[in-house]
Amino acid sequence: MSEKSTNVLEQYDFLLVRSMRGRGAILCETDKGLMLLKEYGGSVLRLTLEDEILRDLELSGMRVDTYVKNRDEQVLSIDSDGTKYVLKKWFTGRECDVRNTTEILTAVRTLSELHAALRRAVTGLTEESREELKRFVAPPLTDAFDRHQRELKKVRSYIRAKQKKSEFELQVLKHFDEFYEQGRESLELLKSSAYGELKALANTELRLCHGNYNHHNILMEGKCAAVVNFDKLSMDVQLVDLYLFMRKILEKYNWEARIGSQMLEEYEKKLKLSGEEKQVLRYLFLYPEKFWKLVNHYYNNNKAWIPQKDLEKLDAVIRQSDEKQECLKKIL
Repeated sequence: MSEKSTNVLEQYDFLLVRSMRGRGAILCETDKGLMLLKEYGGSVLRLTLEDEILRDLELSGMRVDTYVKNRDEQVLSIDSDGTKYVLKKWFTGRECDVRNTTEILTAVRTLSELHAALRRAVTGLTEESREELKRFVAPPLTDAFDRHQRELKKVRSYIRAKQKKSEFELQVLKHFDEFYEQGRESLELLKSSAYGELKALANTELRLCHGNYNHHNILMEGKCAAVVNFDKLSMDVQLVDLYLFMRKILEKYNWEARIGSQMLEEYEKKLKLSGEEKQVLRYLFLYPEKFWKLVNHYYNNNKAWIPQKDLEKLDAVIRQSDEKQECLKKIL
C-alpha cells in the first residue's frame, strides 16, 4: 500500500495529523482518534453485514474495530484509480502476550463475552440481513480433517519414492503412522459425536464466530482487550473459536494441563459448555493439526532445502505427543 492511498482520506470528515505504514495498511492519527486504512477486496454485501454486526457489538460494550463512514455515509471508499478502501476505528494497545497467563485469560474471557454478544447481535438483524448472513457458513471441520488425511498420505507416498531423504523426511516417515492414526481416530469420533448437531444448530440460530481469534487480533489496553479483524466472521459452532485459540496456546505451553484448565474455567464463567460440547472440543484437539501443518508446508515449498527451524518444530510436535494426550485426559 503506497502513501498515495492517503488521498482517499479526503473523503472523510476529519483532520489527518500523520500516517504510518503497517502490515498492508496505513495507521492514521487524526483529530478524532486512531484509525486504520486498508484496501478492501471483498463483496459489498459482506462488508455491509459486517458493519451492521460490529456496530451492534460496540453498542453492547465490546471493543471492536468498527468501520468509519465517509462523507457520503458509505463504509466503502473508492480512490481515483478505482482501488477500494475501508477505514476502521483502531486501538493504541499491543498484541496479547502469549507468555503472560493473565493476558491469555483476559483473551479467553473476552472471547466468551464476544460469543454472547454475537448471539444477541443477530437477533437485531433485519430478516433480509439474516437471510444474507446464511451465505457465510463456514465448512465443517470434518471436511477439512478428511482433506488433511488425504494430503498426509500423498506426502508419505512422495517421500517414500525419494532415493535420498533428509532428516526431516526420515522423521516424518518414522512417526507418520502414529499421527495418521490420531487423525483417523479424531475424525471418526468427531463424525459420531454431537458435532453435526451443533453445526446444524449454529446454522439455524445464526451463531457467529470471529473465525481467526488469535493473539494477533487481540489488542491489550491495560486490563481490557479489543478484538479486531473480523474479515473471517462466519456462521459456525462457536466452540471452534475456543478450540483454535486454546490449541495454539497449549502448543506454546507444551500442553500444560494447568493452563488448559484455567482457560476453560475462564470461558465458562460467561458461557457454560455442555458435556457434549466438551466431548467435541476434546475430539477437535485430538487431531494432529500441527503435524499436518508442518508436513503440508514442507510439500508445498522448496523440498531441496528444508529450514532447520522446521525440523525443530517437528521434533517439538513429536515430543509433545504424550503431553498432549495427558493434558486432554485431565482437562476434558
